[in-house]
Amino acid sequence: MKKQISLLFLPLFFLMQTLFAQSADVQFSDKRDSDSRDMEALRRWLQDKRLVTMREIGGDLSLSGEVRTEFQATSEQKNGVQQRGMDLGLKPQYGWDVEFNLMLDYRTDRSWAAVKLEFDNDMGVRTGTLNKIRLEKAYLGGRFVAGDTFTMDGEIGRRYLFNVFDSKLEFSSLFDGFLFRFAKAFPNIGDSYANLGGFIINDKTNHYGFVGELGALRIANIGLDLKYSLIDWYRPGSESEPGNTDQQNQLADLRFRFLVSQVATAYKFHPDWFGRRLIKLYGAALVNHLALANPLAEAGVEGQAFGKQNWGWYAGISMGTVKKQNDWALDASFQWLQAQAVPSFDMNGIGRGNTVGYGLYTVKEDGSGGPTTKGTAVGNGNFYGFEIDGLYALTDNITIDQNIRFSWTLDKNLGGNTIFKQCEVECIYAF
Repeated sequence: MKKQISLLFLPLFFLMQTLFAQSADVQFSDKRDSDSRDMEALRRWLQDKRLVTMREIGGDLSLSGEVRTEFQATSEQKNGVQQRGMDLGLKPQYGWDVEFNLMLDYRTDRSWAAVKLEFDNDMGVRTGTLNKIRLEKAYLGGRFVAGDTFTMDGEIGRRYLFNVFDSKLEFSSLFDGFLFRFAKAFPNIGDSYANLGGFIINDKTNHYGFVGELGALRIANIGLDLKYSLIDWYRPGSESEPGNTDQQNQLADLRFRFLVSQVATAYKFHPDWFGRRLIKLYGAALVNHLALANPLAEAGVEGQAFGKQNWGWYAGISMGTVKKQNDWALDASFQWLQAQAVPSFDMNGIGRGNTVGYGLYTVKEDGSGGPTTKGTAVGNGNFYGFEIDGLYALTDNITIDQNIRFSWTLDKNLGGNTIFKQCEVECIYAF
């Protein structure tokens, strides 16, 4: 384990070396004079430091933001009983949100940093919130190799997995870790890339994950893309914590028993009959290589075999792009995902709603509450359905986004029969 940890953080040395080499003359040179011990000189230095402008230190700084208002109408019925609304006191059937996103990006020739703060709060005199703040993105990076046809970058910090890796069914978790990006262009053949990274799952138990994606883009200049990704969530015994029983530790391990590989393809073209607008046809299939036919037997619970359910796939079409007033875009997809194909906490698709937060292997999705039975196992997989997303620009700054999603249960014997429907309308002002 110590060897794995050292390998995980070894790239930090090279990344820090690149970044510090570029900024050492700005940060430290003025401190190394004969008056550095004099407090008054130190105060003057600090004051002068605050007056250094972006023009003097170089680089490009960009500041952008979004103001959003959102309305959601949701129906989640389990075995014919509504799971949302006033009677249950859980998530509302009709929800209103207000959101502000602040994005800050700074870039020089060989280094960069990006930050995104999200302020997402419920609306209402009684139900409104004021303190929902989330650091969605904060990472820094540097370019190690800057060739004509080959580049190598390193980045470290926080973002979401879907900001780097491509899927409509997975990659919704935080990516707190390091990333290496390799890109190579081949004239008349296409572009290729490799994104390889490691991330923290649980620092209390030294639990780390690894993820990678290989891709070939614009193959033979015909608009065809091919991608393969692999993500490893599982380390045997990594979720064992002091004070837990053996069964609790084994159930916690099951939540991370996922080694998921995905193959994805897309074809992009701009036909004359569609006004040279973009049309994209895409699809992907994935599988969890570590799924078990009787997973709860690992935790000493007999007679609750789920049967191995570890596949998923999706297909869809996208049309149009939004850049200025009156532009529009539309995306429609069909998604099919079995119960054990993707971790519930990383599921990025339509889902089943799961208002109560029931887990697949444990009563609660967070791993607590003891083992489930075949009748109570839920999670966020085990569904098939459709999703439609439309975006229209009222002005250069104001857009309207409408999302409609429906899903039905694949295996009705696993956790009951859930029918999930949601319509969301969002008004966005971007600046």
